[in-house]
Amino acid sequence: MPIPGLDPYTLRSYLNKVALLIGIIIIIYAVLWLLAELQIIPMIFFAIFPQIVLLLIGIFIVYVALSKRNTY
Repeated sequence: MPIPGLDPYTLRSYLNKVALLIGIIIIIYAVLWLLAELQIIPMIFFAIFPQIVLLLIGIFIVYVALSKRNTY
């Protein structure tokens, strides 16, 4: 039984966007890790990446909240 007011296609679209975002973050983190281990980039870029990821996730949440603000 579907939940009233919840479009499954919209939910699937958001889940796909979140999965894509997580996949991109994992790939970037892996590349930074390899470059830091090979000492091509300074270790500081690898060390601050989790804070950048948290910032991106926060921006994404605010964007979704603001874009859905007018639909409720």
